Amino acid sequence: MISSDTFIKDTTLAIRAIITSGVTDPISATRSANSRFVVTNYPEKDVEYPMISVTDTNIATQRLGIASEMQWAKIPFEIRVWARSQTEKDSLTQQTLKTLRTNQYTGSATGTVDIGMYGYEVDNTVDVNESGKGGIKSKVIGINYWTILS
Repeated sequence: MISSDTFIKDTTLAIRAIITSGVTDPISATRSANSRFVVTNYPEKDVEYPMISVTDTNIATQRLGIASEMQWAKIPFEIRVWARSQTEKDSLTQQTLKTLRTNQYTGSATGTVDIGMYGYEVDNTVDVNESGKGGIKSKVIGINYWTILS
């Protein structure tokens, strides 16, 4: 469950875990022990492409009543897929979107709704590519979830 005291950390780690479990790492057999396929924030470990980063961006809240301390929090995230080619970027982006969409109502402690993250929506996807054949290709995915803070 998402805790009001640690909701930023809880939601970020939940998204990382869902993506890690549902998106296949194309280089899992050769990835070094100091590198991770899915990371939170921007990595402080060794970077090996492809990789996916998860970062919260601009949290906004509103009160759930005049005399209430409870809040409805919108938690936007930037998920960025970093890849070695356009094809790899598109494949990992599609896997990521499908994994997040299909892991809302799992009936267990792993679905986003099951742990208190509601209203999954994709705001945008933006290509950010380095030029040239060897340039790193990336896609920024803007998503939102909502949670109740008590």
